[in-house]
Amino acid sequence: MVNAQMGALIRPAEPSDAAAVVAMAAELSISQAKPPRSFSEADFRRDGFGAGKAFSCLIAEVEGAPVGYALFHDSYDAEGGARGAFIHDLYLRPAYQRRGLGRALLARVCRATRAAGGRFVWWCMVDGNEPAERFYRGLSAALGDLRIWIADGENFARLAGDRPADT
Repeated sequence: MVNAQMGALIRPAEPSDAAAVVAMAAELSISQAKPPRSFSEADFRRDGFGAGKAFSCLIAEVEGAPVGYALFHDSYDAEGGARGAFIHDLYLRPAYQRRGLGRALLARVCRATRAAGGRFVWWCMVDGNEPAERFYRGLSAALGDLRIWIADGENFARLAGDRPADT
């Protein structure tokens, strides 16, 4: 479990964490058999800090070394009229899983969300990630009925009107 003896700490990310977070994001993509991300250290520093930041990030550290992170941003539920957060990434290096750090990261995201007036967090997972599903079920989180649709790249450009639709 997470405790002082383990030397574990959950803290807000700083711009100097860019290399570690980008490396862990790449590890996450590899673990999910997904193509490499184009997420860069410059992206992390530009979009994670200052006025108009696009996301927040928490770092899990053990003995001063980053071993995991949670990257999240504001969300809104129009059905319930409630603010919340969407957790885009939750990752722990394999050697640090099953030690309470994932739960600690999620709890910290929930506290930050509540402090900002939020009442929920939500996230997605890649189909077939059974260890993650067991972890989430152990949190008493409910499996939602949403299907996630994504428009990016050429599809995003078409929807934005930048590219003609296929004929």
